[in-house]
Amino acid sequence: MQPVGGAHPAPGEEPFGVDVSLQIYADDRGLSLSTVRCYRFAAHRRPEEERRHAVSHKVHYILAGIPDDQVRFETIGAPPLDERARVRRWTTGLAKKHVGQLPDPPETPAQMVAAIHRPADDDEVAAQVATDVLRRPAVAANVVADDTARHMVNKAQTTQHKTEVVHDLIEDDAVAAQVASDVLRRPEVASREVADDTARHAVNRAQTDRSRQQADVFRRETPGVDRSEDRAEQGFLDLIGACHHFVAAYGKAVPQLRGRTLSGDEQAVLAQNVARCRATLDWIGTAAETGEVDIDDELARLLRGE
Repeated sequence: MQPVGGAHPAPGEEPFGVDVSLQIYADDRGLSLSTVRCYRFAAHRRPEEERRHAVSHKVHYILAGIPDDQVRFETIGAPPLDERARVRRWTTGLAKKHVGQLPDPPETPAQMVAAIHRPADDDEVAAQVATDVLRRPAVAANVVADDTARHMVNKAQTTQHKTEVVHDLIEDDAVAAQVASDVLRRPEVASREVADDTARHAVNRAQTDRSRQQADVFRRETPGVDRSEDRAEQGFLDLIGACHHFVAAYGKAVPQLRGRTLSGDEQAVLAQNVARCRATLDWIGTAAETGEVDIDDELARLLRGE
């Protein structure tokens, strides 16, 4: 081993460094330069009289990393207990463990986790590893049981991802109906829902179907009602069903105002809608008495909310 920097060449000569010498030696022996460097380092850190012939060169090389000469020389002569063989001896795994390195291959779950963490320091690599292992149901179940991990996953989700998660959870129609009923009680959710043409049309269609079903029930259960299916009778039954729906809906909504004082704007909006309801009821009464269903311009504007 030469001093740091190696020998100095004579004037006009090319420097002949250590790496050149080692490369020539490696080529002669059919070895790689890195292997020869490992041999050289281990040999330098442990003189011949301090070597143990019963211990592999790999163990000598691993323990060569101990900086203190005296500690390094004493360590090689005091092998640890190999739990598997129940004898005291040096193995590469025990040597790595002694100097704080991970055994190759890792032996315990903690060592395996540490071995994975090293290449997963890169965020892109870590993301790919997480994606792969979370496809395994048992792994995903353990992850969601960890509050911190679950919170971070939820926090990182975009609106699209959250929507997909909700869709997965509400594949059952009964569950979906209950969730929709719950969230539509929130004004900001309801306002967004009615802004969606498809959703609004679906709700309107469902209301019509429900009214028709209620009318059918009324027709079957009410004595004296003509069961003919002509257009006039069907309109009558639909009207009865709509009345049932009106009474049921407001029977649930009005009690919710208990103990609440409406603001001026809220009272104005409510008064406008109550007026529309009254005008509609008057229109129904007139149509029932006279058979006339036409409405004047003023009533039409009122019903439109103008």
